[in-house]
Amino acid sequence: MRNLRRYSVSWERQMPGRAAARADMGFTLVEMMIALIILVFGLLTAGQMIYASLRSESLARSKGGAALVAQTKLEFLSDLYSQNPAAPELTLGSHSEQVQQLNPAVGNVLNRFDVTWMVAAVPDPRPTFTLKAVRVTVTVTPITAANARNYKAGLNKIVTVTSIFSLRAS
Repeated sequence: MRNLRRYSVSWERQMPGRAAARADMGFTLVEMMIALIILVFGLLTAGQMIYASLRSESLARSKGGAALVAQTKLEFLSDLYSQNPAAPELTLGSHSEQVQQLNPAVGNVLNRFDVTWMVAAVPDPRPTFTLKAVRVTVTVTPITAANARNYKAGLNKIVTVTSIFSLRAS
């Protein structure tokens, strides 16, 4: 029996423990499953972030297009007011038209908008004076090809811009 003990003791000295022998063998199935679960949750989170950024970019493009249309209409009306303040487009009340944004490279329609503008008199706080100015509010609403309001989630934002036009005193 003594010889057997000496043999096992010398064997343990050559192999310094069972844990060291297991470490050389690789990962266990449980460790691999845990690593895969962590990887899957990480990829799902990254996928949601990519989807959110694409949706945000699409909304920014739509709102940028609507803002460009509103600015262009406001500049047109301002120029028209300086040339002819009595133009039909500048009579007091509400006016509207539909506008399409075209892709300059291909010529296809990028966006369709319903453009409305409200022209109102600017009140003067002094009781006996009348201002020769108008307040113009331009509202741009995205619409579909069938001229219905665009109810796509995240793309149906309305842009409104207001300005006051007055003639220069000479």
